[in-house]
Amino acid sequence: MVSPPLQSGSLTRRFAIASAILTAVAVLLVAAASLWLVNRQHASAVALLRQSETAFNARTVSNSLATLSSRIKDVADSPILATGLVDSAGRETYLEPFLNSLRQINGIPVQVLFTDFEGKPISGNGLERFDAGQLDWLRARIDQGVETTAIFDRAQGPELVGVRLLRYSRTNTPEGALVYKIGLRDLRPAPSTILAWKGQRRAAADDAGLAVPVRAPSEFAHLGLTLEADASAFRDALETPWPQYSLIGGVAALLALLVFLLGSRLSLGLTQDLRKLEQFAGKLGEEGIGELRAELAGSSETVTLARAINRMLDGLHRQQERLEREHQRKDEFLAMLAHELRNPLAPISSAAQLLRVLFADAPRIKEISGVISRQVAHMTHLVDDLLDVSRVTRGLVTINQGSVELGAVLREAVEQIKPVIDARKHHLALDIAAQPMTVCGDRTRLVQVAANLLNNAAKYTPDGGELHVSLQRQGDVAVLRVRDNGIGIGADLLPVVFDLFTQAQRTPDRAQGGLGLGLALVKKLVELHHGSVEAHSEGLGHGSSFTVRLPLLPAQQGAGTAPARLAGSTSPTDTRARRILVVDDNVDAARTLGMLLESAGHAVTIEHSAQAALARSEQDRYEVILLDIGLPDMSGHALAGALKRLPCCGASALVAVSGYGQEQDRQMSREAGFAAHLVKPVPADALLDTIARVTAAPNEHTAA
Repeated sequence: MVSPPLQSGSLTRRFAIASAILTAVAVLLVAAASLWLVNRQHASAVALLRQSETAFNARTVSNSLATLSSRIKDVADSPILATGLVDSAGRETYLEPFLNSLRQINGIPVQVLFTDFEGKPISGNGLERFDAGQLDWLRARIDQGVETTAIFDRAQGPELVGVRLLRYSRTNTPEGALVYKIGLRDLRPAPSTILAWKGQRRAAADDAGLAVPVRAPSEFAHLGLTLEADASAFRDALETPWPQYSLIGGVAALLALLVFLLGSRLSLGLTQDLRKLEQFAGKLGEEGIGELRAELAGSSETVTLARAINRMLDGLHRQQERLEREHQRKDEFLAMLAHELRNPLAPISSAAQLLRVLFADAPRIKEISGVISRQVAHMTHLVDDLLDVSRVTRGLVTINQGSVELGAVLREAVEQIKPVIDARKHHLALDIAAQPMTVCGDRTRLVQVAANLLNNAAKYTPDGGELHVSLQRQGDVAVLRVRDNGIGIGADLLPVVFDLFTQAQRTPDRAQGGLGLGLALVKKLVELHHGSVEAHSEGLGHGSSFTVRLPLLPAQQGAGTAPARLAGSTSPTDTRARRILVVDDNVDAARTLGMLLESAGHAVTIEHSAQAALARSEQDRYEVILLDIGLPDMSGHALAGALKRLPCCGASALVAVSGYGQEQDRQMSREAGFAAHLVKPVPADALLDTIARVTAAPNEHTAA
């Protein structure tokens, strides 16, 4: 199997790169340590050379001084020289050979001057340049009878001056002096060296260098001569081996690159089993938990991990199947619950509507009928919410896309909630923008959103409260805002106010009612319309505000669209009497429905089983047949097919009146040939409008 390219953020790639980098860094560190050691050896060699060369130069200076001292001493001790000085007539002749031999010593220029015992110059070697200060120092030494040396710091450089007394051999008295002078610069063996002496005034130097004492003859010892080597001169003595360093660095970099490539390949090879698990996880994410399992191959650690993953998947698969079964049972239970609740609600609703019609002149009965109708409507609303929230949370609700004008939607929602608002004596302020605002969506669901928000505001606002509803345009978005001055929302409840079964704190009498489903439905339905909803409250006792934002259609799409027909409104109702067959196994529901239709002027026949309905249909013709779906001996869908096959029922309009009201139930009714599908309990006006519609257009068989 060819492995797909690794993603940049994959763990395997990061592991491979990290391993290779660590190995390469180790190689580079070894190379850096080698370079450091080589550089240390180089520095040590330079230091040793510097020390050796400085010591050698110091010995050279010492040897030069020793030679100078020896040569001057030999000349000064010559008896011929002292005798020549006594003979004043021919002393220049005596002195000339000595002067000629003292011009240079070891290549160092020497200035020599012979003087008499008073320090007056007699003769020199032609190089002598003694200044007044040096001559004064000479006379002082002659007067003291001292042979010594001194250093004079002059502008042209420091000068070493020495004096030797010339004594007559018979009397041992000084007859004159031999004074000599050399420049310390000339005495240096190399330009990079410096001769220093005791008591010298020197400017502070950044790097004094290495100083070695000069072992000079006794007459120079008191000068404290030292030879200092200039450190800068040794920096280039042994050049830093940059070519060698570059070679080492290049080899190290090449090795690091090679190690990096090999390390990454090796790491990828070592993690191949892990990458297979990664591919398996990706496939698992695409296909979901099913029969797919990880391959038990590769290293022992990978096999152990794969086995653990497979066990986890087996458990998740079993849990998923169990949850699916539980979801299916829950849906079946909710559908059955809705059916069973709607069945008793149907006769109650029909009876209440019948009482209102038959006793229109009796205020008390009319009031009682209204109470019953409102409570039936409330119960129906709770059942619808239970079914809706179950379907919405599982993604089973589809939106019928169409152009919907939000102003009409809001007005219809207000009409639905008006009885609740009036009952609690609220004051409702409507602020609807004058220009039409058209969105793409499901009109029924949008009415449900607005009605739920209005109902929520009315319930949680004390009697006589203020409700404010506005619908305005903000750019390309329609903004619906419902605001009240009711009990408000606490800070702990605000983040979860749109969650299922979330409710504010209830009073013991549960005056507000409800199951905590309305706002959850609002959020889900708004999101299905690509909108958003948010809640805001300053806290308990400060009211609340809910804001819905929906994207508007472009002007050209909504401009020519006529406002949708209000739900429940019809064309002028056809009030002609119809022959109607009612089939329902619930005796009370069938009888009250029949009585309601009879009060509207229709001729009604009632049957309580499918077989009785078939037998009755073979004898009489009916324009409309109202069928319950959940009949005991035959389903309403099967009965519809059987009735359609009867010659006398070919033109009859079939209408399903059932406690099952989900989309799949309506679809099954359409496929069975029903012209309409009404959900129990059916409002009287909706029932009569449906009968008028299906009989006015008998060829249009569309389940509403």
